[in-house]
Amino acid sequence: MPKSRRCCAFLQFSNGEHKLEKWRFQNCDIHNCNKGTGSCICDPPFTLFTFLTELKDPEGRQKWTSIVNRKKGNKIWHPTSDSRVCSVHFADGNPTAANPYPSLHLGYETRREIKARPPPTPRENLDHAPKKCRKFQNINTNCNINISEKSITEHAISSKKDDCSDASPLDLTNGDHSYSLSNIQTESIELKRLRNRVKNLEKELSKSKTMVNDLLRKPFQIQSILKSDKKVKFYTGIPTLASFLKIESCMSRYFRNIRYWKGPSKVSNPGRYKRYDSRVKRILTHREEFILTLMKLRLGALNEDLADRFGISCTQVSNVFTTWIKFLSKFLGSLVFNPAKEVVQDNLPPSFRNPKFCRARHIIDCTEVFIEKPNNLQVQTLTWSEYKHHHTAKILISITPAGMINFVSKTWGGRTSDKYVTLNSGFLDLIEDYDIVLADRGFPIREELALLRAELLVPPGRRGVSQMSVSDVRTTEVIAKRRIYVEQAIRRLKCFRILKYELPLTLLHHLDDIVLIASGICNLYPPLAKFL
Repeated sequence: MPKSRRCCAFLQFSNGEHKLEKWRFQNCDIHNCNKGTGSCICDPPFTLFTFLTELKDPEGRQKWTSIVNRKKGNKIWHPTSDSRVCSVHFADGNPTAANPYPSLHLGYETRREIKARPPPTPRENLDHAPKKCRKFQNINTNCNINISEKSITEHAISSKKDDCSDASPLDLTNGDHSYSLSNIQTESIELKRLRNRVKNLEKELSKSKTMVNDLLRKPFQIQSILKSDKKVKFYTGIPTLASFLKIESCMSRYFRNIRYWKGPSKVSNPGRYKRYDSRVKRILTHREEFILTLMKLRLGALNEDLADRFGISCTQVSNVFTTWIKFLSKFLGSLVFNPAKEVVQDNLPPSFRNPKFCRARHIIDCTEVFIEKPNNLQVQTLTWSEYKHHHTAKILISITPAGMINFVSKTWGGRTSDKYVTLNSGFLDLIEDYDIVLADRGFPIREELALLRAELLVPPGRRGVSQMSVSDVRTTEVIAKRRIYVEQAIRRLKCFRILKYELPLTLLHHLDDIVLIASGICNLYPPLAKFL
């Protein structure tokens, strides 16, 4: 038997024919039979009443429909042949002459009856003059009040002069009003004090709003970086917080002379842009710009990431980075220098203090940085590295025996040989008499160093020999243990993630400055060699 669709029209109630069918098949404990049989005279839990028809009582049907208060989407709901109203909603249990409409458990609050507004109370002595006349009357009354106040004040002052024995404050009585000169003065002083306090509060409120806007605009706060040495090293590469603050204090004297990069169009005609005001208010402070530049070098962050962190645009990030990369290459690049021979001798590690390596002053090696594939075919040929099987830029690195970087060459194409880079990078200008240079077998520069009265130490090769001799193996081990420091220095340099992964072509013209800055920061680290 299909389920009946006759149910109560109110949405909050599930009373229907299906519920009554279930009730009829239940066992009655009193009459010991089913409740729906003729022998059971128990009343059902509810009764369903059909809606009034359009022909019999259209107004009553419309009234029932409005009381149900249902909607069918954007259309008006109309009862169907299966729509019913259960007896729960009638006051008498069924529609009667006294209560013909549903009034109980409607599922919503009925509107209160709007009572009529009480009539206005009669008013006496109303001014029926026009508005313009009232305006002039108010002006006249105000003038009269001001004149009366002035006359009262003058009268009070004159009376005070005439009778010095009168008590203070001076009270003047005129009809129903009493005036006091001291009260007027006290109120004026209090009014001024309150006005000044309001001005101060407005200033504090504007400052607070500015701070809140800055916090909302810059979700990344630099105070979270300057908490500990670990945080400073992670975000900037500088080993300690004290070193960061010291570098910032040393650079602060040059901040006012920084001229920010604004694109090639601004420098194509230098005579047109001679006037430059360094006092222009910047969105970021100098400390924030310094940290932004170091974060891009250390983390290899994208411009859009830094723009979201510091609350500026990508163009501003690019301009700040271009400006500061030149400034830092001059300042931090000065940390990369070739110390005097006496200084190197005084700071030799224990492994170099023997007759064979005591004159060692340079440990050299080349490193390569991945770059994006250039569009120019000739540049592709110059940058392709058969060793890395990628387009690279090659750099010559030289360190002292203690691990300090004392020379960084300009970048060359990955196709260039190590010997060519060494001979044409200016490294030989640092060589002095009787210096020892440690290198790999890929640096055949023994003759060039011999002309400068210097010596080259490289591991012996096994060209033409199937197996190295015992003495060659020991020599290779001795040199490799001391030459390993340059590999560790390069690994420390590659901790700057902008050099670790593929460098975009847009930053290729900054690569010399990037390597120089990273080398200067690496020289702030502890020595690589162990001093025991």
